[in-house]
Amino acid sequence: MKFIIGSLIGAVIGYITNWLAIKMLFRPHNEIRLFKFKVPFTPGLIPKEKSRIAKSVGESIGQHLLTKETIMESLCSEDMNKQLDSWVQSKVSDMGNSENVVEDEIKSLLGDEYCAFLQNTNNNLSKLLIEYINEEDVKQGIAKYAYAQIMLELKVKPQTICESELYNSIKNKALNMVIEYKNSEEFYKEIQKILKDKVAQLVVLDKNFEEVIPSTMISNLKVYVYGKRYNIAMEIKKTMKEEKNSQKLRKIVGETISTKLSPMIAMFMNVDSVYEKVAIGIDEFLDDTKNHNDIALIINDIIDKLLKNSMSTVFSELPGEGIDDGIEPLINLFTTKVVDEKFISDTFDKLEGKFNKYMSIEELLEKIGIDYKNEIEKFIKNRIEAMAKSNSAKIKITEIVSVMINRFLHMGTKSIFNGKGDKIPQSVSKVALELYNKFVENKSADVIEVLNVAKIVEDKINEFDVAFSEKIILDIASKELRAITWLGALLGAIMGLLSPVLGSL
Repeated sequence: MKFIIGSLIGAVIGYITNWLAIKMLFRPHNEIRLFKFKVPFTPGLIPKEKSRIAKSVGESIGQHLLTKETIMESLCSEDMNKQLDSWVQSKVSDMGNSENVVEDEIKSLLGDEYCAFLQNTNNNLSKLLIEYINEEDVKQGIAKYAYAQIMLELKVKPQTICESELYNSIKNKALNMVIEYKNSEEFYKEIQKILKDKVAQLVVLDKNFEEVIPSTMISNLKVYVYGKRYNIAMEIKKTMKEEKNSQKLRKIVGETISTKLSPMIAMFMNVDSVYEKVAIGIDEFLDDTKNHNDIALIINDIIDKLLKNSMSTVFSELPGEGIDDGIEPLINLFTTKVVDEKFISDTFDKLEGKFNKYMSIEELLEKIGIDYKNEIEKFIKNRIEAMAKSNSAKIKITEIVSVMINRFLHMGTKSIFNGKGDKIPQSVSKVALELYNKFVENKSADVIEVLNVAKIVEDKINEFDVAFSEKIILDIASKELRAITWLGALLGAIMGLLSPVLGSL
C-alpha cells in the first residue's frame, strides 16, 4: 500500500511542479509588489525577457529561416512564376473582354489619385521627351537624318519637281503675286523714284545726251528713220490733210498774204486758191521719192542737234511737273508694253526650262559653285539647336504628349486586343515575368537587405501583448506542454515508488 501511496504522491507533485513551471513562464504578466518589496519570480520569465526573446527569435529567423537566399529562391520558384503568369493573363484577358476604355481601367485602379497621376504622367513624359531631344547624340541623329533626306531630294530631277502639283501651285501663286505687284501703286512709285534718282544723277554729271545714250542706240534710231522714210513722208502728208492742220495752214497762208505782200497785190490774191496750190505742192514734194531721203536726213540732223544739248540745261529749263509728265509715259510704257503679263510668264518659263536641263538639283548647285553641303549642314544644325531650346517647341511637345495620352486613354480596351486572340495576354505575361525575374535577380537582394527580416520579427513580437504571446505559444505547443506536465507526473510516480523500495533496502 505504501508503494501505491508514494507513487501517487510523487505523481501529483511531479504534475503540479511541471504545470506550475509552465505557468510561471507566462504568469504573472506584470511585476507584483507587496508593500515596497518585489515578489520573486514576477513577472513570468517570458514577459520579463520579452525584448531579449524577441531579438533572439528575430535573429534566428532572419539568419537561419528567412535568409536572403531563401526569400530569393522562393520569389523565383516555378510555383511563383506559374501563379504570376496565371494572374497576369487573367487580368489582361478581362481587359480584352471589357467594354471599358483605358481611362476607365486606370481610374478603377487609382481612384481619387487618377487626376494627379494623369498630370504627373503628362509632365514627366513631356519633360523626358524634351530632355531626350536636347541630348547631343539625339540632336546629331536628327541632323544626320534630316541631312540624308535633303541630299536624297537633291538627287531628284528638276523636271520632277516642276511637274509636281505643289510646285505648280506655288508657281501660279508667285506669278499672280508678281503681276499684282506690277500693277500696284507701290510698284509705280518705286519705278518713278528710280527714274527720278537716275535723272538727278545724270543732271549732276553735266553731260549731253550724246554721251549718255549709247551710240548703238542712236545709230539704230537713225537707221530706223531712214528705213521708214517713205512712211514718215506719208504720215506727214496724212497729218497735213487733217482738218485742224489744214485750217492752220490756210490761216498761215492768209496771214502771209496780208502781212508780207503789198495791199494792192493782196487784193488780187485768193487765199483758198493759194492754199490749194501750196497743198498740191507739198503733196507733190512728199510723193517724190527723191525728197524722202532729204526728209530722213533732216530728221537725223535734228536728232544730232538734240543729242548735243546738255542734260543739265534741258532739265533745268523744265518745271518739276514737266519731268514728272515725261517720266509717267516711260513708266506706263515699261509696265504695259515691256513688263506685261506675257513677259513675266515667259520669264518664268525660260527660267524653268534652264532649270530642267540639269540632271539633278545637286548638279545645278554644283554648277553654280555653292558650297551647299556645308550650308545645308549648318542650317539644319542651327534650326535644331534653336528648336530644342525654344519655348514654342516645349509648348508644342507638351501639347503633342497630351493629345497622344488623351487618345490612348479613350481607346477601348477591346480595340487593343482586337484580332490578337491569346497573343497579347501571353506576350504581356511573358514581359511581366521577365521584368519580375530580372528585378528579383538584380534588385531583390538590396530590397531584402533594406527590409531586415530579423528587425521586423523582433518589432512585431515586441508589439504583441503578453497574453496574446502566451496564447500563440500555447496554441502552437499545447500538446507538447501537456505531455511535459504528464511526463512530470510519470517521473514523480516513479520517484515515489522508488523511494520506499530504496528505503526497505
